[in-house]
Amino acid sequence: MRKVVSNLLIKFFDTNILLSHLDVVEREEIFYISSITINELEDIKTSGRKTEEVRYSARKAVRWLNENRGKYEVVVYNTEYDSDILNMGLELSPDNKIMMCAHYDACNKIDVVFVTNDILCKLIAESYFNLKVESVEDNTENEYKGFIEKSLSENDMAYFYEHISENIYDLLQNEYLVIKNDKDEVVDTLRWDGNEYQNLKFPTVKSNLFGSVKPYNGDIYQQMALNSLSNNQVTMIKGAAGTGKSYLSLGYLLWALEKHKIDKIVVFCNTVATLNSAKLGYYPGSKDEKLLDSQIGNMLSSKLGGIFAVEQLIQENKLLLLPLSDIRGFDTTGMNAGIYITESQNMDISLMKLALQRIGEDCICIIDGDYTAQVDMAQYNGFSNGMRRMSEVFRGQDFYGEVELQNIYRSKIAEIAEMM
Repeated sequence: MRKVVSNLLIKFFDTNILLSHLDVVEREEIFYISSITINELEDIKTSGRKTEEVRYSARKAVRWLNENRGKYEVVVYNTEYDSDILNMGLELSPDNKIMMCAHYDACNKIDVVFVTNDILCKLIAESYFNLKVESVEDNTENEYKGFIEKSLSENDMAYFYEHISENIYDLLQNEYLVIKNDKDEVVDTLRWDGNEYQNLKFPTVKSNLFGSVKPYNGDIYQQMALNSLSNNQVTMIKGAAGTGKSYLSLGYLLWALEKHKIDKIVVFCNTVATLNSAKLGYYPGSKDEKLLDSQIGNMLSSKLGGIFAVEQLIQENKLLLLPLSDIRGFDTTGMNAGIYITESQNMDISLMKLALQRIGEDCICIIDGDYTAQVDMAQYNGFSNGMRRMSEVFRGQDFYGEVELQNIYRSKIAEIAEMM
C-alpha cells in the first residue's frame, strides 16, 4: 500500500542521481523511484562496460535502498504505458519509461518533481511528460578552498578598510580573504574571526629535528595554512602533490612537540595501495615495522632524514603510528597530542567520522590530503569521500580552519605532471 503524502512536493529520482548523489537522496524523508531504476542499478553492478567506480556506486545505491525500504516507494512500470510513450513519438528506452512512471504519479495524486542531471531527460520530462524538473548541482568547480580572492579598485579597497568589522564578503568564521589590486598583485591577506578581519600572523616554526618551516617564496597559501595551525584546534590542508601539505603539517607538529605544546604525535594512517598499482601482499614484522615499510613510513623517513629518526621517536614514545583498522576504542583524551590524519582522501565518511570521534579536547588535529586527484579506492570517491564531507560539516566552526594550497614546489616535473 502506497504512502499518502498531502501538500508536499515529492522527489522522483532518476537513476543517475542515485549513482552520483546518493547523499542528496539520503536526506529525503520520502521519495519515489521507478522499477526501471532498480533494474538499471542491478545491471550496472556487474557490467563490464562500466568503470569500477560506477559499479561501486551502483552496489552502494542498491545496498542503501535495501537497508532503507521505508524511505521510498517504487513505481512499477506497466507495459500498458508503452502505447502512451509511442504515441508521444518517443522510443521505449529506460529513460522514457522512468519518466513515464513519474508522469503516472503526477497525473494521479502526487505533486512530483523529477530529479535528474541528464540534460536530454530534463528537456523530455518538461516538454513531453509535463513534469516539474530539478537537477542536483555539482559544486566540484566551486569547492570550498578556505579562502576567497578579490581584486579591488582603490575606491573599493578604501571602503573595505573603513568597514573592517563588517563581513562584506560573507566569509565563514576562520575563512581567509586575499586582496589583490587592479594589477592582480596580492596586497593583503586577512582572516575573518567572526567579528572582524584579522591580519595574518603565524609563528616562527623551527625544530631541531625538522629545521625551519616557512612559506616557500612567501607563498600566501602556505602562510594561511600556518596561521590556521596556530589559531585553530583543527586544520585541514588540501592540495596537489608537492604543494607542501606534509611539509607544513609535520614541521608544525615537531615544532609543537619540542616547544612542549604537545606531548606526543599520533599519526592515523590508512595504508591503501596506490590506485592502479600492483599490490605486494603480506609484509612481515610488527605493526610498526609494517607501517614503516608502507607509504607512511616512506613519507616520514623522507621528511625526517631517514628511518632511524622515525624509529627513535617511536622508541621515545613521542610518535605513535596507528592504522585506522585498529582505531575503534582508541581515545586521545588526556594525551595532549597532535593528531595527524595523513592521506585522508583515502577514507570514506564513516571512517573519517570514527577517526574524528577519537580526538579529545586537549588535542590538536591536522588533516591533509587531496580528494580531487589522489583517491586510491573507488569507495572513497566522490560524495562518499570522508575528507570532503568533513569539510562540508566543519567549515565555519570557531575551532576549524581549512586551506587549499595552490602552488607545486617539489619540481618542475611534478608541476607539469599535475596537468596529466
